[in-house]
Formats: sequence, structure tokens, C-alpha cells
Amino acid sequence: MIKAFKELGHYLDVTCHVIKMAAMTIIEYPANIAGWMISNPLQFIMGFAIIKFVVEAFGEVGGWNYGQLAFLYGLSVISHALSMIFFVQGWFMGYFVIEGDFDRYLTRPLGVLYQFFFTNINIFGVTDLIPGILVFVYGCIKCSIHITPLFILQIIVTLIGATLIRGGIYILLGSTSFHTRSATDFGQYTQEIMDKTTMYPISMYPESLQFILTYLIPIGWVSFYPVSSMLGIENNMYNGMLLPLVTLLVGILVMCLAGGYFTLGLAKYESAGN
Repeated sequence: MIKAFKELGHYLDVTCHVIKMAAMTIIEYPANIAGWMISNPLQFIMGFAIIKFVVEAFGEVGGWNYGQLAFLYGLSVISHALSMIFFVQGWFMGYFVIEGDFDRYLTRPLGVLYQFFFTNINIFGVTDLIPGILVFVYGCIKCSIHITPLFILQIIVTLIGATLIRGGIYILLGSTSFHTRSATDFGQYTQEIMDKTTMYPISMYPESLQFILTYLIPIGWVSFYPVSSMLGIENNMYNGMLLPLVTLLVGILVMCLAGGYFTLGLAKYESAGN
């Protein structure tokens, strides 16, 4: 047990140093970070503005009013931002496989999957947090949310689970490169699909698609089900105060499956050859 805690402490220490170095790197290029600070929040603010236009024109969306949609949208964008910070590298795993970049990870005394994601943290993903937090706070105000320790705990648990679900999906898709020997990038297309389905209530879709987004591709657990629970909105499948915990469990399950699939793929890794 002591050895496990020491190893965990070592990994956390390495992660802190990586984050520090990543932050120092982007400070060297202030114009670049300024561009990201403008463009990234703008795309999400515009997306949220479109929701407002839709609600004003057609009324509630899938039984959700404007404030509830803001709450859902904001929480989804925050989990998106966290996945961009820690797991966006999964989009480009194919290039690492083809170019033999995993060679250096295999020679170091740290987990390969850990090194792949946490030695190249995407600090620019922080710019996605800005619109997410702003819209989420706005949604809390519109829904007259009473902030309690339980509510804060539900939000934290939901965000951890949602980020793990997103990250696990990126790992699963990226790990296919070990088998296909292809650098085909499905990550960005997957992100587009996830954003379109997590920022809106899946109750607006046919029941067959709801089933797929709940059990086969668990995107519904990223935001829809836990938010339904926190806002007291009835849905066709699940209700209850423990749904944020279910999101965390689903996230852990997806990440475990992704880690296992990555390990199987890594066994087939052949380095950079002819």
C-alpha cells in the first residue's frame, strides 16, 4: 500500500511539472494564446446564441426550457474542455504509431498510456472552459439553483465521469491504429458528434437513438442523465439523485475498457519500420 501511494505521488509530481512546462511554453507566444482566447470562446458563445434563437422561435426543446438548456450546454462544454486538456492527443495516436514515437515511451519507467497523454497536456484547452463556465453559471441563475455541498459534489462527480467517458472514447478510437497501421483521424468527427448530442437533451431524438446513446455509445451519461437528475426533469429511462454517480461509474468502465484495448494494441506495435 505504501509503495502504491509513493508511485501515485511520483505520477502526480511528474504531472505537475508537465503542466508547469506547458504553461511556460504558451507564455512564450502571447499572440497565439490571445488568438485562442478569442476564437475558442466565440464558437461556443455563438452555439449557445443559436439555442436562444431556436427556443424563442419554437419554444421548449425536448421539454427543456432556455435556462435548463443553458445548464446542460454549459456543463457539457466544461467536460469538453477538460477532455481537450487531458485527452485530445488520442485524436492523433495513429501518427505516433506510424512514425514510431511510442519507442521513447516504451524505454521510460512510466506507464506508456500515461506518458502519451500527460507528458503533452494541451493547455490551450483551458480557453474552452471560459464559455462553458459562463454559460453554466448563467444556467444556474436562470434555473434558480440553490448551491449546496451536495450540488457541488454532484457537479464534480459528473464532470470527472463525463471527462473519463470522452477520454475513453478517444483512446478506443486512437487504439485502432495499432491494428490498422493507419493514421486516419476519427477524433475530430467523433468530437463533433459528441458535442451535438451532449449539448442538447437526447430526449428530443427517437427512442432507438436514445438507446444507442445510452447503452452502446454512452454519450447520454456525459450530461443529459445527470443534469436531468440535478434539475428534477423526468426522462424516459432514468431518474434519481444518484445519476451523477452512475456517470462516474460509466466513465471508469469506459476508461478501463479503453485501457485494455490500448494494451492489446500496444502488444502489436512494431515501431517505425519499412
